[in-house]
Formats: sequence, structure tokens, C-alpha cells
Amino acid sequence: MTATSAQLDILQREIAAARKALASAAGADTPLGVLAHLTVAVEGLSATQHELVNHLLDEGASWDDIGAALDTSSHAAERRFPRRTRRRKAQPDGRSQP
Repeated sequence: MTATSAQLDILQREIAAARKALASAAGADTPLGVLAHLTVAVEGLSATQHELVNHLLDEGASWDDIGAALDTSSHAAERRFPRRTRRRKAQPDGRSQP
């Protein structure tokens, strides 16, 4: 289960964006400003986490593996991160392909 260089680049960019939002939160002048910047960081990291779980499952990780990494049960991990379906491309005859 190894991530490709492109996947790692995407993860690094998403983590950098969250760090920037956290730094902005730390420098905010009002509680509402802090909340706004924290929300950006949390939502971005949550989306990244969900995509990473899907990627790991695609690469052969089990729900037991995912649960252990999240310090929770496999059942709780599966409930928290339900599989997202991938859109299928339509073929010229209108059927979808994997």
C-alpha cells in the first residue's frame, strides 16, 4: 500500500492549506474569525481524511487496518467513512464502464 508521488503531492498541498488556515485562526482578531478559519481547516482535513481512507481501501487495506490507524474499531471507522462511489464514464453506446 504505497501512495504515488502525485497522491503524496496532493496530500501535502491539502495539509499545507490546513496549516495556513490554522495559522490564520491563531492570528484572528475575533472569536468569529477564529471559528471561520478553524472551520476551513477542519473541513479540508476531514475531506482529505475521507479520500485517504478510500484510497487505502482501494489499495487493499482492511477496515481493521483503518480502525487501528484511527484508534477506533473497524465498525466505527466504516460508519464514519462510508465508501464513496466513483463516477463511471459513459461509453459511446450509453453504457457505463468501471
